[in-house]
Amino acid sequence: MVESIIGSYLVDSGRITRQQFRAALDKMDSVRVKLGLIAVSEGFMTFAQAEEVNRLQAVCDKRFGDIAVEKGYLTDEQVGKLLKRQGDAYLAFIQALEDDKLITIGELSNILEEFKQKKCLTNTELEDIKSDDVDKIVGVYLPGEAAEYEQLVDIVVKTLIRLVDRHTSIVKAEMKQLEGTGAMAVQEMQGENVRYVSGFREGDGALLTAASFFGQEDFEKLDEDALDAAAELMNCINGLYASAQSKEHGAFLELMPPQYGVSGVDVQAENACVVTLQIDGQVCEFVTAKLN
Repeated sequence: MVESIIGSYLVDSGRITRQQFRAALDKMDSVRVKLGLIAVSEGFMTFAQAEEVNRLQAVCDKRFGDIAVEKGYLTDEQVGKLLKRQGDAYLAFIQALEDDKLITIGELSNILEEFKQKKCLTNTELEDIKSDDVDKIVGVYLPGEAAEYEQLVDIVVKTLIRLVDRHTSIVKAEMKQLEGTGAMAVQEMQGENVRYVSGFREGDGALLTAASFFGQEDFEKLDEDALDAAAELMNCINGLYASAQSKEHGAFLELMPPQYGVSGVDVQAENACVVTLQIDGQVCEFVTAKLN
């Protein structure tokens, strides 16, 4: 998730192209994150120190960590911590960019500072995004008034990452009026004195992509068949949420038959949580609201 958030920012700011972004995503699984990149990213070493150790590695048969310890730049304990971070998704993405000479370690701190300022993030929120922890990232993006929907949004994102596109990410989240216009697939959940609606609305192609992945069929357009697959995906998500509510709070939620339509559905809400999601480079919306 973090790789798509940071990568999209780099594309939007003109530092890399969309094609370079996709290539870096494809390379993430195969790159080996260098200890120097991790050390600089974590603030354990300066860029100049990491470059010095890299130069020494080129003329002697020693590991980066051993040289850094000998030079007094790192302790054995710090090297151990850095080694544990080599599977980090954020660092793997940065390493893929560096391997393609799209950014340097020396630029990284400035890029992150620009990203933090542009997105109005605190230092803690930036670290939450870098952690690639879905729960923490959802907490960063959701506005305070959407707190009651946080668990459902968590499940939505985790399910999309698991079943549709592992690089799924949140673009933005806001509270606003919901009208059932545009291609949508939604479902009501009803409990004691409460009714919720949640579902997906198409953006620029992401819902079609999600329907194709989940339905295991290459839909050419977002027609009734594709929306039926999207509705089944929503039913799966709502089922997971209803089970969690029952287990954690003893609250029973009954799932109603999904509704879907190319031109929209009959649903309205004054104060809905609308989360814009990026799936395979395209966007759609997840919407949810408490109904009167």
